[in-house]
Amino acid sequence: MAKGDLKKFIKRRPPWFWWVLANLLAAALAVASWSVCLHLFNFPERPANYNLLRKLKRLTPVASYDPLEAPDGSSANEEELLTRFYSLDREQLAAHNWHFKRNYITNFQDPHAVTYVEGTYRLTHARSLTPADFFHPGLALRVQAIVQTDELARPSPYPVILEILLPTDGEPDRTFYPESHTLELKKIDHRAMVLHAAKIGSANEPTVCLTVVPLAFANYLDPEGRPLPLSAPDPLNVTATFPVMEENRDD
Repeated sequence: MAKGDLKKFIKRRPPWFWWVLANLLAAALAVASWSVCLHLFNFPERPANYNLLRKLKRLTPVASYDPLEAPDGSSANEEELLTRFYSLDREQLAAHNWHFKRNYITNFQDPHAVTYVEGTYRLTHARSLTPADFFHPGLALRVQAIVQTDELARPSPYPVILEILLPTDGEPDRTFYPESHTLELKKIDHRAMVLHAAKIGSANEPTVCLTVVPLAFANYLDPEGRPLPLSAPDPLNVTATFPVMEENRDD
């Protein structure tokens, strides 16, 4: 449209036309803004959303809780964990994992399927967490469930593996727990929440690997009974890979 034609077009429009046009543009901008905000706040676990919300200071850092005041949720022992998570297919696991991560990032503003682990576990490996992990600094403990099948049997390994991610207030000492140390996890005391679930075994040897994070720190003690130097992590690396230990990943 030529410049002269554009001027004629503008002059010929009645005042109400421009009023309607202005309102339509304002409404379109409002809807677009609302849609963007809804997407940001509904999906904070997505890397771009998380980073933008942090820059805008619209995300509250992850909280630590008193063991008796932590979010409500169910608990499961070793056998229940295997049954609960190995029965899920790939899509169901993915949906659960999104909810688990969203719970943690948003400090349980709209909690969904919060699960705490219980049972007896034996330490097999430990490593320091790095900036590539979900948070840093901290310590990752790889522990395997130990179950006594009956009163006469000796406790034996069970196909449930935990990766316990402990956020520390500085670079951790990897010798907090000696190798083969036994951990007794209880819902009320430890509040070890499932953050990610994966199936890493086969149909003949089903194995579940659960990455868990503590929501309360008071009852995480070293073998001498001293509290571990744990601290709520900030920031989070929401692009981190799970499971966090290579030996727990299916190639």
